[in-house]
Amino acid sequence: MSINIPRRDISFLRKLSERMGWSVRESVPSDALYDPESGAYLNEETMQAIRDAEAGKVMKCDNLGKLLETL
Repeated sequence: MSINIPRRDISFLRKLSERMGWSVRESVPSDALYDPESGAYLNEETMQAIRDAEAGKVMKCDNLGKLLETL
């Protein structure tokens, strides 16, 4: 089972789980990349952008105006 919890609620969840006798562990998706600058793993939106680029799903625009028109 996987549950996405906002970062601000993690401490509450840990306290609740201790009281209930549950165990909590933070997992990382198998293809998540580590960012040494921030000390964290890249989020799912960033990973999806990387996957899209690897699959050739990219848009090329000459300027920002044209890019914004296509969105």
